[in-house]
This record gives sequence, C-alpha cells and structure tokens, in this order.
Amino acid sequence: MAAWLICIAALFLLQLFSRSIHRFWGYRFPWRISSAALLAWALGATFPMSGGFGLADDLLVALAITRVLLWFGLELLPRWRLLPHSPKILRDLLFVLISGLLVVVTLQQRAKVDLLGIVTTSAVLTAIIGLAAQEPLKDLLGGLSLQLEQVLREGDWIEVGGLIGQVQSISWRDTQLRCVDGSKLVMPNARVTASDLRNFSGYGPHANRIFVGLDYSLPPGQAKELLLLLAHQHPLVLSDPAPVVRLAGFDDSAIRYEWLVWQASYGNSLGLRSDLLEQLWYALARQGQSIPYPIRDVRLSDAKTTTNTSNKNEIKQLLEETPLFGGLSSTQLEDLIEASQCSSYGNGETVVAEGDDGDSLFVVCHGRMAVSRLQSNGENLAIAELKRGDLFGEMTLCTGECRSATVRAEGEVRLLEIDREALASLLNDDPSLLDRIGLLVSRRQAQLQQLEAEAAKTQQQDLLLRMQRLFKAWLL
Repeated sequence: MAAWLICIAALFLLQLFSRSIHRFWGYRFPWRISSAALLAWALGATFPMSGGFGLADDLLVALAITRVLLWFGLELLPRWRLLPHSPKILRDLLFVLISGLLVVVTLQQRAKVDLLGIVTTSAVLTAIIGLAAQEPLKDLLGGLSLQLEQVLREGDWIEVGGLIGQVQSISWRDTQLRCVDGSKLVMPNARVTASDLRNFSGYGPHANRIFVGLDYSLPPGQAKELLLLLAHQHPLVLSDPAPVVRLAGFDDSAIRYEWLVWQASYGNSLGLRSDLLEQLWYALARQGQSIPYPIRDVRLSDAKTTTNTSNKNEIKQLLEETPLFGGLSSTQLEDLIEASQCSSYGNGETVVAEGDDGDSLFVVCHGRMAVSRLQSNGENLAIAELKRGDLFGEMTLCTGECRSATVRAEGEVRLLEIDREALASLLNDDPSLLDRIGLLVSRRQAQLQQLEAEAAKTQQQDLLLRMQRLFKAWLL
C-alpha cells in the first residue's frame, strides 16, 4: 500500500512539474515513460514474487533515465544556448540505440537471455530482419541527411515531387507536410531525398513570380509603371528587395510581362497573387484597357508609322513653338508631319549612336533624352538632357557628317523623325529655313567645343592632382 501511495504522489508531482515547465518555459518534459516506470515499480513492489514485474521495472526505469538525460542534454541545454542544437531525428536515434543496448544487457543479466546470440546463430531470422530493415534504414538515413545538412526545417514551405506544403515534422521514418488545401501529406524520407526539392522559406524572402499578358495598345513603359505602382501599394510586398517588372515576350494576342514581387513568407503567396491580379483588372478598367482575348489580328500598313488626328494636332502645336519650324505656315507643318515618322522608344534604348551615319533629325514629343559623348579616356561625358520640344540630329542631317553624340531614352519617349527628303521640300517653299538650321548647327558645335574644353580642363586638373599626391613625399 505504501508503494502505491508513493507512486501516486510521485505521479502527481511529475505532472505538476511537467505542466509548470510547459507553461512558463514552453518545454515538454518526457513524463509518459517516467510514469510507466513508476507504475511498473509499484507493481513490482506489490507482487515481489513475480519476476516479470521486476524485469519490466528495471527496463522501464533504465529507459526513463535515458530519456530524461537525453532531454536535458540535447533539448534543454541547447535552448539555453549552452550546447549546440541537435536535430530531432538524431535524438530519437540515440534514444533507440541506447534503449536497445539497455534491453539487451538487462535481459542477459536478469533473464539470462542472449538476444545477440539468438539473432546471429539463426540465419533465417537474420535474413528476415535484414530484408525487413531495408526500407526503414533508407528512411532513417534520408531523415538524418535532411536534418544534419539542414536542407529543411519544421515550418518551412517546400515543393517536393510537384506537391507544395509546410513541413510539420521530420521523424526517423517520414516527413509530414500540411498542404495548401489543408490536407496532411506523409512522405517517406527516402522519397523526399530522392526527389527534386525546393525550399521557399530557408533562404530569406520569397519571390512571387507572376506572368501577365497585356494588350498591345498599352505601351510597355506605361504597363511597367502600372504594375510597379500596384506592387508598391500592397502592404505584403517588400520594398527591399524591390519589385521587378520585365518584358517576357510578344505572344499572339498580348505582350507578356514577368512580374516579380517579394514577400516575407510563402504562406500568403496565393493570397498576394490573387490581390495583385484583382487590383490589376480594376486598374486596367480605369484606363480603358483590359486583359486581351486570344485572337489574331492581321494588319497591312505602310513602312512609315502614321499618326492619328489628335497626335497630328499635338505635334503641329509643338513644332509651332520650336525656333526652327515656328515660322512655317499651317499647311507646311501639316505636310511636314505627314512626310515624317512618329516613333516610340523604351527606357535606355539608344536612338542614335556616336559615329553612325544618318539623314534625319528628331523632335522630342514626349519624355526625356540623355546626350553623351565618348572621351579620349574611354569615359562617357554627359552633354545635355533633352526634353519636350528639343531637337537633335540636325548636324548630321545638314552636313552629312557622322553622329557626334549618343542619345538614349530616359523612360518612355515619343519622337518625330524628319528625314532629308521631307526637309528638302520645305526649303523650296521657305529658303530662310536653311539659315535657321545653319544657326542651330553652329550653336550646337560651339556647345560641344565648350563642353570638350571644360572636360579637358577637368581631366588636366585631375591628372595634376594625382601627380601632386604621387610626388608629395619626394617634394617634402
């Protein structure tokens, strides 16, 4: 009776201790095997003549002590950062090996049973055990490699064998996943290690990659701005790394874009994707655009790009404000626009390159252009920035020389290209136009010479400064 009172009191204290540790520190104490050892001890004390209870008591006490020691040394101390963290499967494997050794030793000493001798002397039993242990051994080694190499951890979102889920646990036999539909997937470790595995959570933020097709009537520059604006406005999208929009290809009925947005966790990737696509639909509707249907459109057109009436009026008003074409009549301006070509360029695109031939000048109708020139030291010198209403390329048009500078688009730009043939017809009607063009060309040449002189002076000063620093020790 006293043994049972001690057992009940010990079980009560064990439960209190376990609950207290879990409540205040969040640690789980292995109370089950300790409780089983207490019950076996009480039964052995109640029935001392039964050798079975005594043997079970010795085995369970040994297993309980082993489990508690492993819990303290491999779970508790690493959480206090006194020892390095060890994988769960390694702790389980150590417990199984030590427990098996204790069982063999206890049976040999108490029951005089030599398990090793029985197994080794029986060829049939050895063959059966060897065949039965093949698959479990593969799973065990697979689980060890997954955790020791830290390929994945509990809580990571992974894709394995075409299936996506969050890792719930990794045991010696299998890996359990919670799929995106809420179902539980149990995969043997050998299958996990043999398949291609993608980890969405183990290497920082996750990139949500979205491909969208937009109508050809929406210029790529405007489409990129719209997609980036929607990404920056969403609270789940990270600003670092910044969202990226790339033109992925020209399909039959749409321009395909790659939309890359970064988020902290893969768990809400489907919700983020749905939000962005929904917001894109409404944003396109506000601009009079839509997601294109899969259609094919066959068009026959001339080589030159024609402009509609609204664009013609806008370009005509722009040319009237320029010093070069401001003196032309309305009819002359309309004829010039009709004989010219209006084209759009994307961000960073080179319109004219230094050293190229050409027979046309350009008028900036929309956007900004960057003008640069290659220096003798191999560096590009920024000459000017062109905006709406500015002209470039007139020197090549009028003198026949090669392009004297490189002009690139900064963002989306729209240019009116006027070739030599279109300009020649105007000179017959207004010979004074040639004088204005000559004055513009001479001013451009003077600007280039002044910039080159300033660049040479700056380069000379830099060279002198480097020489002074180099010979400073000798001059002292």
